Amino acid sequence: MSDLQEQLNAGKTPGELGFVMPVETAPHAACWMAWAHDDDPELWGDSLPEVEKAFVAIATAIARFEPVRVVAHPEVAHEARAMLPAHIDVVPLAQDDLWLRDTGPLFVKHESGAVIGSNLIFNNWGDKFPITEGDADIGAALVSYLGLPLYQSPLTGEGGGLISDGRGTVITTETCFLNPNRNAGMTRADVERELFHAIGARKVIWLPGDEDEWITDGHIDGVLTFTKPGHVMFEDNPNKDDPHQEVCRENLSALRGQTDADGNEIEITVIHEAWQYDAPTNMTATSYVNSYIANGGVVMPRFNTPETDKAAHTAFAAAFPGRKIVQVDIEAICWNGGGIHCMTQQQPA
Repeated sequence: MSDLQEQLNAGKTPGELGFVMPVETAPHAACWMAWAHDDDPELWGDSLPEVEKAFVAIATAIARFEPVRVVAHPEVAHEARAMLPAHIDVVPLAQDDLWLRDTGPLFVKHESGAVIGSNLIFNNWGDKFPITEGDADIGAALVSYLGLPLYQSPLTGEGGGLISDGRGTVITTETCFLNPNRNAGMTRADVERELFHAIGARKVIWLPGDEDEWITDGHIDGVLTFTKPGHVMFEDNPNKDDPHQEVCRENLSALRGQTDADGNEIEITVIHEAWQYDAPTNMTATSYVNSYIANGGVVMPRFNTPETDKAAHTAFAAAFPGRKIVQVDIEAICWNGGGIHCMTQQQPA
């Protein structure tokens, strides 16, 4: 047992030991993804072959920039291995679906370079669906596979509900982490304390979120992303006839004037979401900031709406100088409530 694990077992927490969740622009050792496991035919149904093709395209695009490792349920690991390029690893571990950002572990890092796996409790986005053993356990299982120390937080939530600047500032939403379906009875101060312990949050910025987004209850990774510490890219909806415009504007108003953990005002670049996309379901994720920031690149969604796709690409190229911007068709997946960021989790270098 490592000295770090002994300290964690003795009651110390990552935050107390000086660990913090890195900003996503920091160097990665690998990108982790999870193969869709068709255990429930109602999950993807007849669309599963198209989902798998889209998954392969996204994983292949990310693998241009950094190692990609895919966990796959042992029952379908051979299918993943057959479809994925040879340079993408397949790791047989029990799990259920592809939303690893939410089901998998978070990673926190010390200035010495040490890394800890920090695991939240996953209850299927507020007990909206029956929880499977694989999705409940994949966070701890993956950390164990990597041989890293593990911290288990008492906080219920998902990785898609948190964005970190790597310096102790974390942005989240009230509709997610303060929701009674996750952390009933906990106050804002209670959640902030546990986010300090789990991921080193010295300051938590709360946005209202989206009470009408019924799957994730308004995850922050469909709202904004840090392009670097001190600067975020925020998504707006310019269509005054779309009810989502009011949601965007309320969150933007709450963000303006906010300062980070060191007292510096956060800069905001506003872009448009894929507001022209003809969403096939009421839970379609039309976010461009729901992207994966890789080593030297950004893999972002393409909705095949030329005007907004081009504008988003241009905005990302300006916000991430020195990184190659790659757009991948997300239509086969976005209708089911998530995007590229939801499918991925970065392991710090």
